[in-house]
Amino acid sequence: MENQDVSGKQERRTAGARFFRVAVPVLILLLAGSMVLMYYAGEWRLREASENADREKQRYERFLDEQALDIQRSDVRLFAMPLAWAIRRELIQQNYGQVEEYFIELIRHKQFRSVMLLDPDGTVRIATDRKLQGNAFSTLYPGMDALSQEVVSYSISEGSSMFIVPVMGLNERIGTIAFVYSFSRLLRPQ
Repeated sequence: MENQDVSGKQERRTAGARFFRVAVPVLILLLAGSMVLMYYAGEWRLREASENADREKQRYERFLDEQALDIQRSDVRLFAMPLAWAIRRELIQQNYGQVEEYFIELIRHKQFRSVMLLDPDGTVRIATDRKLQGNAFSTLYPGMDALSQEVVSYSISEGSSMFIVPVMGLNERIGTIAFVYSFSRLLRPQ
């Protein structure tokens, strides 16, 4: 009987030892696998969070750029009114040389690319680019209304707009100022 007890204990020990020999490596592999999966899941979440932050930053920067452009556009419209009054005075006196000097001074500023004075019929009378003089504004810039009664702007390229400024006499339009203005980019601290 003692022999049976000893052999039964040995069988139980060998069964337990076999279980541990198989179960422990399987558990270690499962544990290692789950650690690797957790690591890669964390990396994936981190990368996704970083990409979301980049997209949000770009969206915010676009918003800031649009706000800066709106402010600059508003400032240029505000500037256009006194310019129209100064040009009006010179047109009434038929002092076209002085108008040309005003335009030359404006062109010296890097934001102004082209400045023109249009006759009431839309023909370019004075221009900083002499090749444009004598041409109809509508052929140079199709789709832009040079006969508007108020200051208007048309986007012509990324960061540049054409501004149309009416110059009014007492009862009628005596001319139109048209100029291309390039907006400054908003500088952000790094």
